[in-house]
Order: sequence, then C-alpha cells, then structure tokens
Amino acid sequence: MSYKRIVILFFLFCFFYSLNAYGCRYTIREIGFSDIGSLPYWLYIFTNSETPEKDISSINKLSRVFLDESNVKIKLVDVDKDTSSRAVDYLDNYNMKSFPSAVFVFPEGGTMSFSLNSPGRSFKESVWLLLEELVASSYRQSIKDELLKSYCVALVVEGIDKQANSKVFDEVKKAVSEIKMTFDQMPKEVNAPPAILVIPNHKAYDEEILLRSLGINKKETTKPSVSIIYGRGRIIGPVLQGEHITENKIYNLLAIVGADCECGLDNSWVLGRMIPLRWDLSTQSALAEYLGFDVENPRVKSEMSQILSLNPAPDNPFDPMESGLKLGYSEGKIKVRRSSGNVSKISAREIHKSFHQTKSSNNLVLRRILMGFGVILVLAIGVFLFIKCKR
Repeated sequence: MSYKRIVILFFLFCFFYSLNAYGCRYTIREIGFSDIGSLPYWLYIFTNSETPEKDISSINKLSRVFLDESNVKIKLVDVDKDTSSRAVDYLDNYNMKSFPSAVFVFPEGGTMSFSLNSPGRSFKESVWLLLEELVASSYRQSIKDELLKSYCVALVVEGIDKQANSKVFDEVKKAVSEIKMTFDQMPKEVNAPPAILVIPNHKAYDEEILLRSLGINKKETTKPSVSIIYGRGRIIGPVLQGEHITENKIYNLLAIVGADCECGLDNSWVLGRMIPLRWDLSTQSALAEYLGFDVENPRVKSEMSQILSLNPAPDNPFDPMESGLKLGYSEGKIKVRRSSGNVSKISAREIHKSFHQTKSSNNLVLRRILMGFGVILVLAIGVFLFIKCKR
C-alpha cells in the first residue's frame, strides 16, 4: 500500500473519529441520572441540653443507615448552644417547645414539622420511621423501579372528580402513544415507552412527602395533576394541574426528556429538581448495566458538567407549555402564556435541532466538530509532509 493511500485512510479515520468524539454522548434523560446540580433536602433535628446522649447517638446511627445514599441531609441543632443558627427560625414558625423535634426543608423553601415523641413508640422507633418516610414510600419505590427500565414516568395524581380523572388519564395515554412514534427520531435508541403510574385520591395522604416535593399541597389534591419524572427522580418542567393538563403539554414535556444534552436547553430544564429518594449502590449498579456506563464515574460526571457549562444562552425564548406547539415539529417565537408554576424559557430552534439535526451557525455541537476536524486536518497534513520528506 502506498504512503499516499495510508495518509488518506488515516485522514478519513480521524474525520469519523472526530465526529464521534465531539458529538454529544448524552441525552437529557442520561444526564438526569447523575446528581449534578441537585439541591438537597434538609432535615433539622432540634435538641437541647436535656436531650440524652443515647438519643443523639441513635439519631446519628440511624441517619447513616437511611440518609447516606439519599438526597436528604441531616443537621442536629442544639437550641441551647447554636442560638445563631438560621435553622432556629423554624422553632418560632412552628412554636416548638418540646425536644427533640424535627423540621424537613424542601429545596424550594417549603417545610414540614415532625415530633419525635410518638405515643406508643420508643424514641428510636420514632426516628427510624421518620427517616424511612422521608426517603421511601410505596409509590417512590415504583417510580424508581420504572425509571431503571422505562423512558420516564408519567405520574398521575387523581383528584376527587372521577370524570376529570378519566379525562386526564386519556390525555396522558394519548401523549405517551404519540411520543412513542418519535422514538426513531431521537438521538439515542429508546427501549421502553414512558410508564404511567396513578396515585388514587384516597392514597394521596400516604404520599404527602412525595406530593409536597412535586409542589402539590393537600388543598390541591382535589384536582388531578400530572408530573413527568425522569433520570434519578428528577421532575421535568412544571407539574401540570387541572385545566392545564392537555395532550400537547404532556407530549412536550416527554419530548424534552429524550433531547440531546447539547441542544441548547436551559440548564434548569436539563437538571430538573429531584424528589426525596434513596438511591443505593444496588440501584446504581443496575443503572450502570442498563445504560452501559456509570454516571457516577468521575470522568463521566466531569464530561457532563463541562457540556452543561458550555450550553449557550437560548435565543427566541418560548413557553414549551403553549398548547398549540409541538416540540420537534415546530419552531419560531411563540407568545408566552401563563401556566401553572414557573416555567423556564428554552429555544424552539434548539429543540428542533435536537430531533431533526438542523444545521445552524449557532449550533454548539457543529462548532465543536469543525474545531476537532480542523485539528485533525492539521495533524494529517503534518504526517503527509513528514512522509514526503522521508522519501
């Protein structure tokens, strides 16, 4: 084989290698399995000088068992010593007079109070049950199981009106059926469609912590709601409630989950807030086997973080919850209409490119490919000149 042919083959190899190396390797769903950018929940346990040391020891031991592999952090506050702690403000909010007591703080600022002196239970048993309740429940276990094998989870919380519940379920089923038709257009192969889980209205009280993490309080359980949960228990976009639950809006949220990680989405969408969840080593091992790589690998997390840091500020902002918009099929500037909750702005053009690979001078991935191609080209020319000189 001549030197000329060798150089040409080397050049082609470098070109296709650069396409693979500089293209985005991850989807929103895959990045969602990492803990990058996650805000923790906080459990403050208030003690005083009269709290027995054995009780404090029990709290520390049990917290290591239940919370070490979760996104819930714990802090013990001695109200007689830590008077300057900002957490002491919660004492006044709940008028706490007996100790130990606990306050659970959500990342968005909401709180719940708990007593650790339950009638008929020992102190250790009360702490045990509280910690378990914070990071686990029957529906959260079902969500976690489905996240390891499905595209994502569409969680329906029923209201008190059976007819409204039936209508919402139909909208969710239609959106799921429609998103399945776009799987062949997505950046990566999808093995299973979104799973639909339903929490009946009479079970809502048992899942109060889960619902509060979704932003649903007791008064709002009279109307149905829909949440799209992906990755490591992250919530994509707003929780849809009442009249805002439509096939289009559900479909748009589902579409974002499968988008390319470098599609220009605002990072608040890429890194949706998490529900309080225990994610142990066995779960992580099962996930690594399913994905084919470990999202907790330092090199993988570093790469993901770098990709997110390079995401450009989106242009042409629009409301992805606009009922007349279908992500992946439309682009342009849409007038924003108020929806339930705060909705971040993302770029219609970037979403469109994620599914149809539209060429654009503003495409970050294309720029990176061209830069890599330029480097490889210079190297190839250098090799060619070197071989020519050897002749």
